[in-house]
Amino acid sequence: MATIKDVARRAGVAVSTASAAINRSAPVSEDVIAKVEAAVREIGYVPHMAARSLRMGQSQLIGLILPDITNPHFAKVAKVVESACLEAGYMAAVYSTSEDYDRERQILEMMRLQRVAGLIIIPTRSDIEHGRRLGEQIHVPTVLLDSFVEGLPYDVVKLDNITAGRLATEHLIGLGHSRIAVTRGRANIITGEDRLRGYLAAHEAHGIPVEERLLIEGRFDQGVAHDAVLRLMRNGNPPTAIFALSNMMMLGTLNALRELDIAVPDDVSVIGIDDFDFANIMSPPPTVVAAPVEAMAQRAIDTLLGQIRSKAEPSGGVELFEPRLIARASTGRPSA
Repeated sequence: MATIKDVARRAGVAVSTASAAINRSAPVSEDVIAKVEAAVREIGYVPHMAARSLRMGQSQLIGLILPDITNPHFAKVAKVVESACLEAGYMAAVYSTSEDYDRERQILEMMRLQRVAGLIIIPTRSDIEHGRRLGEQIHVPTVLLDSFVEGLPYDVVKLDNITAGRLATEHLIGLGHSRIAVTRGRANIITGEDRLRGYLAAHEAHGIPVEERLLIEGRFDQGVAHDAVLRLMRNGNPPTAIFALSNMMMLGTLNALRELDIAVPDDVSVIGIDDFDFANIMSPPPTVVAAPVEAMAQRAIDTLLGQIRSKAEPSGGVELFEPRLIARASTGRPSA
């Protein structure tokens, strides 16, 4: 196996110079860098990444921590981040928290042992106590995606969730609905809270009272939303529309209505947040408020790589991306 000494000999430079050219650990001329890189290619030298990580105090590894990699929304995020990392000479390590704080903590501890160069995190909670705990665990450049955590100084890339909630609700109100149920998110997650704020703001703007019984459990979980919709629709005086605050809760909602033989949208209109790649084969094709997932993920990884390269401190800024209503066949006017 080729060694750094072989590279130095082929390039006609000292071993220390070859190492500096490969690792960019000391000033080296562009001419020398070109010679060393040519030697690396010619003899097939592969740097020992573990030793390099120990020497430099970090690896070429980016940690991506998601709630659930099986969710198509987060799978899109992972695809964008992995591609950007590969292009920039980094590897992406992708882990799912299952929205469990203890699992999130374990992943962060492992990422620290691996000396990751940086992190992109979709956090399990948004409250200030969680921010304090994360602040003690994170010691590398970090970008928060899809949500923020109170008390943390990191840059945030997220959807304008209040606008998303309002867009969805006003679409239903514009069709004539006034009794609109909503599947809520989990406690202490600002994403769901902001979407609910948009729902409430739309009702207030149109002078429509909100019925407490129509605010049902969802917790961003397909099964929880499914069971809550079953209970709601069986209890009499059902709503004419249901707003699911995420794609998985929308699937749970649609499955529950199908089990009850309730026609969508003839009996009940359904709208959700986050689009589906397979929307065209769903029956009916769902009306959604879509997030620019790929663009958000690209901005997050670009921001993180920029901070790693420049060693700049995070700005603590929040960049909001605008949602877009896609009207399809799952919403219509309420039946007489």
